[in-house]
Amino acid sequence: MIVKKDNKYAVECQIKISAECSKVGEYFDTEEDAKDWVEDEFWIFSGEGWICVKCNEQILKNLSKIKPLINN
Repeated sequence: MIVKKDNKYAVECQIKISAECSKVGEYFDTEEDAKDWVEDEFWIFSGEGWICVKCNEQILKNLSKIKPLINN
């Protein structure tokens, strides 16, 4: 999702599950520059929105916790 503030654009983290979530990326003059920034910062595009690095790490930690349950 693109957030607009003071005629600047940023990408918002889609899930915001990590305590260290970025919530919103840096603001830029164009939506395209905001999208380029999150790509350069390794945010993940889910198909519906962007997920910041910290939330992606939280997802992976959660998956590692439930994997043993799946194998039983």
